[in-house]
Amino acid sequence: MAAYKPVEINLGHLPEFPGQEKTLEFSTSFPGGVKEILLYSFATTRAEGPFQRGYYEIYTKEGDNKYKQYLNIATGGNVAAVNSANMWFPAGEGKVTITLIHPQDKKVSVAHKETGDSAQDPLRGKWSSVFVIGYRQ
Repeated sequence: MAAYKPVEINLGHLPEFPGQEKTLEFSTSFPGGVKEILLYSFATTRAEGPFQRGYYEIYTKEGDNKYKQYLNIATGGNVAAVNSANMWFPAGEGKVTITLIHPQDKKVSVAHKETGDSAQDPLRGKWSSVFVIGYRQ
């Protein structure tokens, strides 16, 4: 297997609310095409509200084929966590789709990004992200 080439391309934040889906394009970041990408994603939660557990479904696709992987999350009660994963995906159509699958109230932010302001909370808006950190051509 060929060695991968390291990069650091911030694709943005993970979805914040249950049922929310984001499709992020990465194909324009690679001259000459790419066959596989290495994603790094993380989600930070706070110990607020009732216990909640869910997961992110993350995939690339090529035609009808979806190449899915998952990132588990939990928050609430006395649970504050940082969950992260490195995942290889076929580049497929040059996009990654991420959906938050979560049984709780759709108004509750899993990452609690909506609370605080930047003066009081320097991490506001930085509770989750997804990056391309490597690729193979």
